Amino acid sequence: KEILIYLKSVGGLTFQGAEGGILKLARSYKKFGLQLQPNNDITFMEWCPGAKGMRIHGDFNGWNRGEFHCQRNDFGCFTITLKALEDGSPRIKHNTKYKIHVEGADGSWMDRNSAWATY
Repeated sequence: KEILIYLKSVGGLTFQGAEGGILKLARSYKKFGLQLQPNNDITFMEWCPGAKGMRIHGDFNGWNRGEFHCQRNDFGCFTITLKALEDGSPRIKHNTKYKIHVEGADGSWMDRNSAWATY
């Protein structure tokens, strides 16, 4: 109850409309970064509102920066689904090194670590 009073006082309840509530926002680690799906596809989501483009690359594709292009939504979230391999295993194995390749507002490209990388 005290937390709700505090959140009201600092405008924290504005998340309710935009983000679905403070609890949903706090659980965003379940949506962003690399997420293994039940069918072994991997979804990737990164929030980078100032970027024009984003790609993901790493050990899983020989560090080929041009292979996997993410789609940008109106809110600056970039997403891609990497389908499971033909044998049904995930394309990105556990402990695989990867980076995101980000196109800045000025058109320059830079490699970055994902803000949601878990190890």
